Amino acid sequence: KYILTTSRSGLMAVHIGRAMERILYERFLKAVSNNAHVTQTALFPVAVQVGVENMCLFEEHSALLSALGFDIAPFGVDTVVVNGVPEGYSAEPGKIQTMIGDLLLILSEDSSALPEMMIANMASRLARLGSLSCDPVTNPMEAQRLIEQLFACENAEYTSSGRRVMSLIPTEEIDKKF
Repeated sequence: KYILTTSRSGLMAVHIGRAMERILYERFLKAVSNNAHVTQTALFPVAVQVGVENMCLFEEHSALLSALGFDIAPFGVDTVVVNGVPEGYSAEPGKIQTMIGDLLLILSEDSSALPEMMIANMASRLARLGSLSCDPVTNPMEAQRLIEQLFACENAEYTSSGRRVMSLIPTEEIDKKF
């Protein structure tokens, strides 16, 4: 859940899920503004039945979803096929089905919002969703890469929703404990 690492003034604790959320949020915003998305192609495309009434949501927002790195295509009258997801998302079939359900909720709630607000809100919610489906950090090299990506962010201290990503514990405070 946390990465602990030393810093010049003490010990830094980084919340892994929130760090990934911040990284994904900035990636999504950058992808939309620069049209520079990175799509992770699924080994096997996943078909998800969404219903006829929801097909129009995917068609209406296909350009935005593509700009964020989703590769979702219609398949018949009530099904979409997920060929790829944004980098950082899991491409496992079960997680993709959950993600499609969440995408439907996001798209249906925000469809009347201003485009800029919609993009920022969608990026925030997709980042939160992506951070929940990310693979766990299992070794020091992955932890180091996550920290480097976090510090490359514009704001490494907070998620887009204002939750703290990391905390610094000063050496003096650690010394008091011993």
